[in-house]
Amino acid sequence: MVKKYTSMAYAKADDMLFGNSKFPVKAGLGLEIGAGYTTPELNYAPRPQAGKSKEKLVKEYERITTDAMARMVQIGAPSIVLETEHVEQMSNNPDWGGAVAHAQKTIMEEYHDEYGIKCALRHTIGDIREDRDYLQLRGDKYSTFMEAFEQCAQNGADLLSVESMGGKEVFDYSILRNDTAGILFGIGVLGSMDMEMIWSDIADIAKKNGVVAAGDTDCAQANTAMFIAGGLLDKNLAHTIAIVARAISAARSLCAYEAGATGPGKDCGYE
Repeated sequence: MVKKYTSMAYAKADDMLFGNSKFPVKAGLGLEIGAGYTTPELNYAPRPQAGKSKEKLVKEYERITTDAMARMVQIGAPSIVLETEHVEQMSNNPDWGGAVAHAQKTIMEEYHDEYGIKCALRHTIGDIREDRDYLQLRGDKYSTFMEAFEQCAQNGADLLSVESMGGKEVFDYSILRNDTAGILFGIGVLGSMDMEMIWSDIADIAKKNGVVAAGDTDCAQANTAMFIAGGLLDKNLAHTIAIVARAISAARSLCAYEAGATGPGKDCGYE
């Protein structure tokens, strides 16, 4: 059931307070996000050679997770969210992602039990639907895509996210030609339609497994525009076009919440 938003959540900007949410999200091991305190979210990546086998990848993430949790306890941090952004092997082989989630959560549970640190695990699935010129909206790739969410939800991931690619085939063509109407169509129309479809399915998976459908930001398009635009001395793309692309992406990101996501959104949501 898709719920369309027609009004603002806050009556005035002064009501918005960092670390506080109208609807705090409980996730993981004792963690409540938006309940009056802030929690760092740590992102990381495995070394390239670790992806050669499932066993190597699991060991790599065990090392990363142990290092991260030990450091947070060492500095006295009360809470932490770990985010695992899938390398392609983990999303194309859902059992790999599930095995990594299980290994990570086991370590996090040990640190929570021994030191009381509040923690949660986010898994960001890779959008593997992209073909050469378009997205495969249905078929084998979509089934594997959803199975990756299922495996992670069943094996320890507390927050489910994705950096989806909907609309990117039109956006990429348009951004190279300074075509603002094409950018709007790619992000705001095609992207939003795709968000509604996939997030309805992701929310169902999250609900079935008792985990949180977190959110999805427009990394594939709005972040691309920002990257091409670069800094003040770069002239590859007008900064105003990148700003417009980023602003348009806010409506696209909102579609996830209309379709059942509850937050927290992805860290690349600069909109």
